[in-house]
Amino acid sequence: MVNKFYKRRFPLVLAVVLMFLLSSLVTFATTPPKYIFLFIGDGMGVAQRQVAELQLNAGPTTPAKDQNKRLVMNRMKVIGVDTTYDSSSMVPDSASTATAISSGYKTLSGVIGYREDKTTKTPFITEALKQKGYAVGIVSSVKIVHATPAAFYAHIDSRNRYDDIANQLINSNFDLFVGGGGNGHFLATGRKDKRDLYKEATDKGFAVATTSKDFLALKPGQRVLANLPGDVNDEALPYAVDRKADDLPLDKIVSKSIDILSANKKGFFLMVEEGKVDWACHANDTGSTIANMFDLDRAVAAALEFQKTHKDTLIVVTGDHECGGLGLSMGQEYRVSPEIFLQQKMSFEVADVKVAEILKKESTSNDSIFKLAADFGLSNLKDSEKTAIEKAIGDQKANLSKEQSIALYGGYKPVSMTFCRLMNARANLFWTSYVHTGIPVMTSAEGTGAEKFAGYQDDTDICKALNSITSAGLKW
Repeated sequence: MVNKFYKRRFPLVLAVVLMFLLSSLVTFATTPPKYIFLFIGDGMGVAQRQVAELQLNAGPTTPAKDQNKRLVMNRMKVIGVDTTYDSSSMVPDSASTATAISSGYKTLSGVIGYREDKTTKTPFITEALKQKGYAVGIVSSVKIVHATPAAFYAHIDSRNRYDDIANQLINSNFDLFVGGGGNGHFLATGRKDKRDLYKEATDKGFAVATTSKDFLALKPGQRVLANLPGDVNDEALPYAVDRKADDLPLDKIVSKSIDILSANKKGFFLMVEEGKVDWACHANDTGSTIANMFDLDRAVAAALEFQKTHKDTLIVVTGDHECGGLGLSMGQEYRVSPEIFLQQKMSFEVADVKVAEILKKESTSNDSIFKLAADFGLSNLKDSEKTAIEKAIGDQKANLSKEQSIALYGGYKPVSMTFCRLMNARANLFWTSYVHTGIPVMTSAEGTGAEKFAGYQDDTDICKALNSITSAGLKW
């Protein structure tokens, strides 16, 4: 009797068990990531990733013969390509593209967190995740009120309203902000309204850090506003090639940010921008571009290291747009030699300062400029290279008009731009532009939900994928 009862009931019991197991598997498969990293290489197209990887495979004086060594970001398991046009142009700016990534909406160049009417706010993935209990951190190698980082916390009709963006920052409910330079937008002495935003931020519960030492001393769980020591213009962290002992590389900043945000038991979302890749590309400074590409790649490696012990992690690496139109060869020669830039010891930015100092002291001799060229990376100058530098010296002394400066040197200082051009010529590569281009960018992803970033998509799809993976609740 008992056996018959179990025989009749066994198929039903088995079905219930199978349904439970299937339900568990589905639940497991759709469990959102607890930790999310979004890395944005500002200005980083495929060519920027390629030239850095080629240097990685090159010797001190010999070009790469293969690409057996990969950038960490190029080894990630899922690869996609994203279009970057905005509502103004096929050639976008960082405000509109970052807004597309953070909100899933296209908008006008120069606009942050608004639709094209400059009135309707775009909801951000960061805002939605904060409501779900995630801690939210925003990190940039440029000032934290710049377009890309601002597009994850601010809504404003012009990216140039830095003081107003800073005000929105301290009034946000996010947990961590780290940038380089930009103190003037927070200090009473630098603001038109004479407000001391550092004091106001402290009153709102932020721990304010303006030195590397103070930043590294912060404790897990603290709300953070850190503006780290800046470059020669106090607008960003120094270029990697210009870094001094006290300057923090991006991977150290990311590791410390992980430590601070990990105190939140519900997880975190961390956006990390490497902004000076873009700035170097604008100036066609390939050596500085490559060095900061490596800085970004080491930061991605720090996130992947964290992922090893935190399996519920998603890491996404993308660019907001390409900058400079980098071409890896020129003329009739089938060659590109990025190992040339291993000799470069300073950025165009520092070269500008040094050239100005030399020209202020010496008005007749060019020897000191030639020596600076060697320090920059141009050893053993050819006569033709000396002639090009001499012309640039003359143009710099002549104080060219704005129109002449743009036509001849892209608006940059003649001598440093000539240094960059000569280095590029030696490496047999060429830049087509001093501004952004409409070239699509490459996206890499790994971890929970990474498959949603594969294929040929649009930059707005990055936000939509994040929204789907996390069930954040954004609607379009």
